[in-house]
Order: sequence, then C-alpha cells, then structure tokens
Amino acid sequence: MNLGLDGLTLGPLNLSWQSLTLLLGVVTWLGLARFAHAERALFITLLVARLWAALPGLDGGRPLLENVLDIVDVRRGSWAWLPGLLAGLLALWWPQQRFPSGLPRALVVTLIVAALPGLLKPAPQGLQATLPATPLPRLIALQPQPPAPLPTGGIVNFWATWCGPCRSELPLLDAQQSQGANIQLVNVGESAQTVGAFLKANMLGVQTWLQGQELSGPLGVTGYPTTLAVSRTGRVVGRHLGPLSGAQLRHLLELAKGAP
Repeated sequence: MNLGLDGLTLGPLNLSWQSLTLLLGVVTWLGLARFAHAERALFITLLVARLWAALPGLDGGRPLLENVLDIVDVRRGSWAWLPGLLAGLLALWWPQQRFPSGLPRALVVTLIVAALPGLLKPAPQGLQATLPATPLPRLIALQPQPPAPLPTGGIVNFWATWCGPCRSELPLLDAQQSQGANIQLVNVGESAQTVGAFLKANMLGVQTWLQGQELSGPLGVTGYPTTLAVSRTGRVVGRHLGPLSGAQLRHLLELAKGAP
C-alpha cells in the first residue's frame, strides 16, 4: 500500500482521494441513515452533484458515448458537492415537510468520514513543485523527434498503452490537442515502437512525449493516468488521478493559463 499525492495505491489498484471520499461517504451514509427516503436522497445528491459538474464539459461534437461516460464513469471529472447536498436535503424534507430525527447525526458523521482522505493525503515533501526541464524525445505523426523540455502553461498527462483508463480518455485529449489546446501527453516506460504501433492501430493522431519516467518520479506520479496543470512558470497548480471529463479538462487548462 502506498499513500501518494494523488491517491491510494493497492497493488495494481489506484484510488484517487476523490474516489475514496465518495466511497467512504456513500458507505457511511448507507450504514447510518436508517430513516425513510435516505437512499433516494443519496441518489439525488450524487445525481445533482455529478450533473452540475459534468454538464459544462459535454460537447455535441464528441461521440454520444463519450458524453455519457463523462457522467456515469465516477473516475472521470469531479463532483459539485454543495448543489448535490442541497438537493439531497430537499429530497429528505419534501415528503413530510420536515427533516427526519436521525438526520443530524448521520449527516455529520458522513461528512467527517468523507473528509478523512483529505487528512491522510501526504504533504509533497521532497518532491518538485515545478516541472523539471528534463529534455524528452517526442513522437509527432509517429516520427521520433530530438529531445526537448516540455512546454509550460498547460496540462501534462502521464499515460501508458496498457492502462485502460488512459485509453478511455485519449479520444478527448486527441480532439482537444488537435484544436490547439496546450496538452502534453507523456508516455511512461514504453518504447517509441510500442507507442507508435498503439497510436496507429487506434487511429489516434496525438503527439506524445516518451520516457516520462524521467519526470514521473520527481513529480510524485504513482498511478495512471495522472494529469497535472502547469503554470506558465512551470509550477504545478493542479493534479488529478484517473481519466478526465470534458469539464475537468477545461478546468485544468484554465487553471494552468490563469496561474502565475
């Protein structure tokens, strides 16, 4: 077991802090909320929190399945918890025009338990808070390019061809990169031949850097995909473990552009 900056690693399983928060909160609520309509309130909370966060990133130009996955794949994107909690509380109050007597205890304990991952999250001691200027080779149109440092002012996405969540988000990254978004894909631990064959077989036109293991260690990357928002000065200003939704990709790009 390893506690990293982005989540908990259990062998091949990587759970982001966000996913642990969700899991602990749901399990605690189901165990304590023994009053009427508790399950319905939970469902409405999760639905509203998810839709509120995901809807700004949905795009008619993307395949329908990709937009659907932005909502239902809990590894993607984020959650708008304040609107979700308000909607869930309304769902509890509405049937009888009052809150159930056991609500305060169940709600407080659930929130405390859900907050535990934030307390377990280690401080980034001994890790670089800025993107190293290490030169890496790059594949452009499947052709290797001379090593160069990664650009700043955008996002850096660490990925591998064997990583299922990485593959699921590549169409989104490919589309946004082709439209000029500052998205730097960094493959970790695989040869140019392996990466090139994968991109060709999947008809992906992404440009990707290679030998990302030179950067992943210093930056504390322990699971894939991991996406970093990097300011113009190279400072890491945001992180996410797991595949991105359209809304979260937009948020991280805006965060990178706006940070000094």
